Amino acid sequence: MTTLQFPAPPKVSLWTTFMKRGAWSGELPRIEAVADTMPTDAGAYARVCGFSAADPLPITWPGVATIGLQLAVMTAPAFPLPITGIVHTRQRITRHRHIRPGEALAARCVVEGHRVVRAGGEFDMCVTVTAGSDVVWEGVTTILSRTIRGHGGDREPSEAAPMRVARSTRWRIPADQGRRYAAVSGDYNPIHLSAWTARPFGFKRPIAHGWWTLARALAELDADVPEACTVDARFVAPVSLPDTVTFEAGPSDGGVRFEVRGRKVCIVGAVTPDGASPI
Repeated sequence: MTTLQFPAPPKVSLWTTFMKRGAWSGELPRIEAVADTMPTDAGAYARVCGFSAADPLPITWPGVATIGLQLAVMTAPAFPLPITGIVHTRQRITRHRHIRPGEALAARCVVEGHRVVRAGGEFDMCVTVTAGSDVVWEGVTTILSRTIRGHGGDREPSEAAPMRVARSTRWRIPADQGRRYAAVSGDYNPIHLSAWTARPFGFKRPIAHGWWTLARALAELDADVPEACTVDARFVAPVSLPDTVTFEAGPSDGGVRFEVRGRKVCIVGAVTPDGASPI
């Protein structure tokens, strides 16, 4: 196990992340990054994502506040994969209780073993946030790397039953949404910023951050997100900027399911109070 220790989640320069070159040998080493403290000033972030307040902290904030730990792991010399072209495919969040601004928090991120899927290789970035000896928040970010050769099989069929829509609304997402989110999150991936920075990576237009789309959906759900809960989300297709998309939600197995859809389904997810995942 390689351990990287920081007083707070580091800021990893954009140049460093895109200069990183890996050499995949078939193994993913165990690397962890630990921060003794974590920021809790989420006011600007809450406004950009549509949350009504930043106290308690938005449920997605710990994942964004610890992005520096995740990048530190992926840019470590021992990490064998380049991070250009990686794709955020799934997100799981378990919140054990509300977190208040000003709480003394620590965080740990560890990369877990990989698996081969149709389009490449996936691995998980697992984040744990603690207050003293108590775990208050956990996140699993699943990332796809096409550096690993996939098995090329058929797409996995969706097992989710059709959603019973109880509410529906439309979002008009402006062209500068990616830049506005980058300013409060520190995630300046060029695919989110403008057409000319996204084009070298295969996008005709910039696309919204997956973390922003998920946060905006959970902000829309508001009171339907209980204090202690689990969120599961799959990122199916990108949201191009600008765009108008539809948000829909409905009851499911004691929780709530939701979708964000433009021309295609972009994200599907569920919030459950007991940790069960109906998606």
